[in-house]
Amino acid sequence: MKFTAFPVVRYLLFFILGITAFLFMQSEDTTLPFSPTNIYYLIGGLLIVFIASVFTQKPILRGTTLMLIVFLAGWLLTYQKTAINQSSHYTNLPQFTHYQAVIISNAETKPKTYKVEAEINAIKVDGKWQNSTGKTLLYFNRQESEKPQYGDVFLIKDMPREVEAPKNPEEFDYRRFMQYRGIYAHHFLWGQEYIKIGHEAPSKILEFSYKANQYADSVFKARIQTPNEYRVASAMVVGLRDDIDNDLLDAYSASGAIHVLSVSGMHVGILFLLLGWMLDWIKKRGRYGKQIFAAVVILLLWGYAVFTGLSSTVLRATVMFSIIQLAPVFNRQQNIYNTLAISALLLLCWNPYWLVDVGFQLSYLAIIGIVFLYPYLNQLATPNNLIFRSLWEGTCVCFSAQLFTFPLSVYYFHQFPTFFLIANPFVAFFSFAVLPAGLLLLMIAPIPVLSDIITFILKYSLVWLNKSVFFVEKLPFGTLKGFSMSIPEMLFLYATILLFILFFLRSEIKYLRVSLLIMSILFCLNITEDYFQSNQKALTFHFIPKKSGISIIDGKSATFIADTTLLNSKKIYDFHLKNYYDKHGVVNQNELVLNQYANKQGVTFLDFEGKRILWLQQKFNGNLQGNADYVLLSNNAVRELSPAFSKFQTGLIIVDDSNKRYVVENLKHQADSLHLNLISLYDTGAFSINE
Repeated sequence: MKFTAFPVVRYLLFFILGITAFLFMQSEDTTLPFSPTNIYYLIGGLLIVFIASVFTQKPILRGTTLMLIVFLAGWLLTYQKTAINQSSHYTNLPQFTHYQAVIISNAETKPKTYKVEAEINAIKVDGKWQNSTGKTLLYFNRQESEKPQYGDVFLIKDMPREVEAPKNPEEFDYRRFMQYRGIYAHHFLWGQEYIKIGHEAPSKILEFSYKANQYADSVFKARIQTPNEYRVASAMVVGLRDDIDNDLLDAYSASGAIHVLSVSGMHVGILFLLLGWMLDWIKKRGRYGKQIFAAVVILLLWGYAVFTGLSSTVLRATVMFSIIQLAPVFNRQQNIYNTLAISALLLLCWNPYWLVDVGFQLSYLAIIGIVFLYPYLNQLATPNNLIFRSLWEGTCVCFSAQLFTFPLSVYYFHQFPTFFLIANPFVAFFSFAVLPAGLLLLMIAPIPVLSDIITFILKYSLVWLNKSVFFVEKLPFGTLKGFSMSIPEMLFLYATILLFILFFLRSEIKYLRVSLLIMSILFCLNITEDYFQSNQKALTFHFIPKKSGISIIDGKSATFIADTTLLNSKKIYDFHLKNYYDKHGVVNQNELVLNQYANKQGVTFLDFEGKRILWLQQKFNGNLQGNADYVLLSNNAVRELSPAFSKFQTGLIIVDDSNKRYVVENLKHQADSLHLNLISLYDTGAFSINE
């Protein structure tokens, strides 16, 4: 197999390199020494060279020039698709007092708010309105507002606030995540700050899609009374995940079946196979049977894509299966790798930022794994029994997909589902019943007896699906957690996997030797990292919204000191602490309730490697005596620095986010006048002491 057989793959790789180059420059806040206009001229010059190379028959020059053009096209397209580069974007305009925004997404129900995306199409500057562009997140208080609908237009007071950078070490970068989606700000709204002034849907197709979602949700809610089954039905069939609780989410994640809880390429693949089986008879009808069959299948696939909200994973799968379906119509021999590359190229031309979408990456890797490895694994055994053959084929598919995705999954999620081979065949089996039954129920819901039969099939398929997932989750060591992997380590691991596969396929010892060499390098890197982690010592004053918390790391053990509410919050741990602990290889975690270690005045004394820390947790009116290297102020304990610190020496005063904002600002001004060193964790993020 030669690389020259995959021309589209080559173009795609250089296009991806161009996108990656722009994203790297954007993250590093660097710019080119010339403007994008100059890149147009450069591409024009390269086109002239390319045309000349065609006539002069110089293939090396022709290929090199074409790849450079594709690379620059990827960079330039990403620049153009970056919303903030538009002069009309609201972040590039003067400060404004009011703005007009239209809702451009379905509302996501949160515990206290409705979360939506909105497009700002006008701003008010100095009493005058002017047009603008740019997306923002809006949060409507649920107690004060009705659920906003796609296309609702609001007049809103004040400006949205910039999405903040992560404020704890290794914390998920939510700001960058939102910027990749073209969103740079958010706004928490109260009743008096906005008014609905109309309804104007930007897209009739999306408006239909969101109304179809709401109809589907109402049908499932009325027909399926058991909470977990209803939640999975809404997530699997139409992609609604608002009502999924953490326990259900954790169970599917632990079993390696988390992809089931969002409409993805697997669902489109199931629908594609079902349509092929149900409509195969059309191919044999008349001269244009193949063409009619292809048109009907593609139309139904795109109808489902619209119905589920046109997510990136569904679009990718729909584009890919559409191309697969079109190839026989034009009597073209298919090359699945070129087909995948064409679908990826089309999608990235539409939105280059899908390249950094985790679902997009995992989806393509899973399909590449299945296409590349499944045929070889499947022929290792040929069971005669239909049930055993189906289980074997399902296991081969799951293993192929998981093998190609697990390094990236570990890199992003720091965990690995141990028993995915047990869970996924059952998940795939029941999914083949859930998806068609769910879609059929939506179509025949008003028909009494028939809809009851389909509801019965759907409900018990969901029951057994959930039972299989929860069974796997409860197995000992069902999920291996606490991994931390760098990008070089991930690439080394992928290289090892590919070399091992090539060794078994081609039986050439050179692949085994190189793979063992890479594994040795990885082993040495991990031994070195383990040594440093075993001897590490660190104390971190965390930034936690409206709360206080300290982590003390000693070797591979961590102690988190906070109040009871914070210690019992899994959400706080997952978002602010988990990645930090995983990065430091923490395997033993302890929790200490803050109040138990404070004296009657709410003062806690800590000693860390000879450094003295004083923690004030409640109102303190006296005068501090002595000295401390660090003083942490929480819960508005001190409002006046002058009397409290007049006879006390400290190297640094730290103010966490449990203090009122106006109190923090007053303390900062006082510290400046008293020449005291003071920082606010809201401004600086977490503060760490490393030994």
